[in-house]
Amino acid sequence: WEARAIETVSRHGRRRILLTSLLDTKAWPAKEIAAQYQERWHIETSYRELKQDMLGDELTLRSGTPETVRQEVWGTLLAYNLVRLEMAEIAREVGVAPTDLSFTTALHYLRYEWSWLAISSPGTLPARLLRLRERLGELLLPKQRRGRECPRVVKKLPSRYPIKQVRSAK
Repeated sequence: WEARAIETVSRHGRRRILLTSLLDTKAWPAKEIAAQYQERWHIETSYRELKQDMLGDELTLRSGTPETVRQEVWGTLLAYNLVRLEMAEIAREVGVAPTDLSFTTALHYLRYEWSWLAISSPGTLPARLLRLRERLGELLLPKQRRGRECPRVVKKLPSRYPIKQVRSAK
C-alpha cells in the first residue's frame, strides 16, 4: 500500500498526522485534505449526537414500513436541526459561539421544557421560553476540556465462570 502523510496542527496546537491514499499533491493539496478531514469530523460528531443522544442508542428504528422509516428519519433530522437552531439563537443572545453550548444538555433541557409547554396555558409560553434560553446560556462548556483520564487499552474479557478463591486456614 502507498500512503501520503500530511502533518497538520489542530486548533488546540496538537500536531497530527493524516494518512491518505490521495498521492497527487497537485490535484489534492494538503490544506484541502486537512479541511476535508475537519469537515468529516464535524459530520461524524453530528451522527453520534443523532444516534446516541436523540435515539438513545437504539439499534433499529421503530417503524415497520419503508414509508414510516423515511418519516421517522425526517422527524429525527428535523428535531436535531430545531435543537441546533435554538442553540444558535441562545449563543447569539449570550454572545458566544454555538459550539460553546453542549448539545446533550440543550437536548435534555429542551425535552424537559417542551413536555411542560404541552400542558401549560398559552399565556405562560413566552416566560417559559425565556427561562429556557437563560438557563441554557448559563451552561457553557469549559474552554479547556479535560483530557482522557484513562488511556485507551484493550480490556480483558470477563470470565464466563465466576472465580472462587479458597482461603487456607492457618
